[in-house]
Amino acid sequence: MSHSLDFIGLNEKLFLLRHFIAGNKEFSRREKQYQGTQTDPSDNWEEYSQRLRYVVSNDLIEIAAKFRVIQDTVSSQLPANYFRSLDKESMQGKAIGTVLSGNVTLTLRESCNKIIHAQNFSLVFENARSTVPRHIYSFWNGVCQLSGTHSKQPWRVALNVYRWADSMDYFLEDLADNVDW
Repeated sequence: MSHSLDFIGLNEKLFLLRHFIAGNKEFSRREKQYQGTQTDPSDNWEEYSQRLRYVVSNDLIEIAAKFRVIQDTVSSQLPANYFRSLDKESMQGKAIGTVLSGNVTLTLRESCNKIIHAQNFSLVFENARSTVPRHIYSFWNGVCQLSGTHSKQPWRVALNVYRWADSMDYFLEDLADNVDW
């Protein structure tokens, strides 16, 4: 008997990540979060950015690890070309990220490997201006950068977490419909 597979929990985490990204800009505007590229940072910028990094990083690791376990558990029930085909189809013609350096094909499976094995992880922030009240604020734009080495070869990717989560959700939904659990 294999591990218990947590489709509902994964679906919930993916939903919350997408929701988190969609609401982050407004939250940062209201809370006047600013990283300090033009003036001093907001008083609690370090605490805020570290907390955000912690939440996103941990959710990505949990989702990636569970996704890999699910794929490996059901691999004997489905042909290998099913996974490759579903991986491509789940992206719906949209890239889940950008390879910044290295020899990487950014599939869902490979993105999970990169999340799990990353030696460096950072969130990408942007600045914006609020008109009322007037101030500059910083928000996470939904991209995280991951880097590391594979077989002594360096790699670096920028993962669009919203698109990644959407594609993961699509993949898992299709998989759940096609496997005898």
